Amino acid sequence: MSRATFGIVGGYGATGSAVASELSKSSDGEMLIGGRDLAKAQALAAQLNGRASAAQLDILDARSLDGFCSRCSTVVNCAGPVMALQDRVAQAALRARCHYLDPAGLSFVRERLLPHSREIEEVGLSFVVSAGWMPGLGDLLPVYADAMARAKMETIESLSVYFADSGEWSANALRDAAWYLRQTGLRSPGYFHQGQWTRAKMSESSRLVDLGDPVGSRRFAMYSLPELSEVGCRLNQYDVFTYTYLSGFRTAIASTLLALVPLPEGLRLRMLRNVFRRNRLSVDGFVVVHVLGRSQARRLALTVQVVFRDRRDYWIHGLVLATAARMVSEGKGVRAGVHFLSAAVDPIAFMTELRKAGIELTENCGPVPPVSGT
Repeated sequence: MSRATFGIVGGYGATGSAVASELSKSSDGEMLIGGRDLAKAQALAAQLNGRASAAQLDILDARSLDGFCSRCSTVVNCAGPVMALQDRVAQAALRARCHYLDPAGLSFVRERLLPHSREIEEVGLSFVVSAGWMPGLGDLLPVYADAMARAKMETIESLSVYFADSGEWSANALRDAAWYLRQTGLRSPGYFHQGQWTRAKMSESSRLVDLGDPVGSRRFAMYSLPELSEVGCRLNQYDVFTYTYLSGFRTAIASTLLALVPLPEGLRLRMLRNVFRRNRLSVDGFVVVHVLGRSQARRLALTVQVVFRDRRDYWIHGLVLATAARMVSEGKGVRAGVHFLSAAVDPIAFMTELRKAGIELTENCGPVPPVSGT
């Protein structure tokens, strides 16, 4: 039996459906849609131009998972919640010698794979963890901005990342986010000074920033996901600051309670969903990267921005993941081994592919900073 190019685990969910749809447009590869409900998998497969089939899959059953992965060359894991599944799918992909990608591995999936990184690299496989919208594109854009800035500036002084997601999240995504907040607890605010995490003063932990159209003036708090922290360590020749949108005092209190208090799951999910509702913006999500540097004694500012709107939450999540999966399957510029997206791909080549697919990316560079804050 020949292998399908792409096996999509959790393929008929919101993210999986978006991945399948984008792959049907951009790749000629066959797809295998896997999930517990065979009828739903078959219904989605029937919509994909005759290039998809369906398979019943119980992710918690190792034999079922191994059988599914053995039929694929690239496994795209869109199932959740990650807190429950952990690295089961990734380990099955390794046993079957498949490439592996997921949209948000919560960092511990990568950590559990790192002991196998040399083996994975030696057999020419790419395991790309956290390759969706955020984490994923949210961590790749600073690396892209760094590459753009190096082409325009003689020296770089600092790089600041501002991000927010006010779109719809699935129940499983909310479960993962609540679980992650509880696991990590309340962190002290900080930034990366030449690759080293440095504690910031409380007075520096939040700032009001005008990001211009279409985001406008917003309050941000210092915050870094593990994937962004790795970027901060890697860009070690200057200061890196990462901020998330903070809609108000109630959001800060809710986040603190979620991080520190062992609340019932139902209450945690309601609180977190309310946080996202309070975070509603004029756009559904954005990442803005602001780079300060110098060229020929002039102080320059480069701003790179990605926004998404029109309630296309899962489209952008699925598009980033599908683009990475297609490039892996085609052997185009994705490193072998275990990596977050920002370290796995060439940022310029990857953003070029996303632009072709319709990502809203803007870049501005000039002598007067387009972003100001206090």
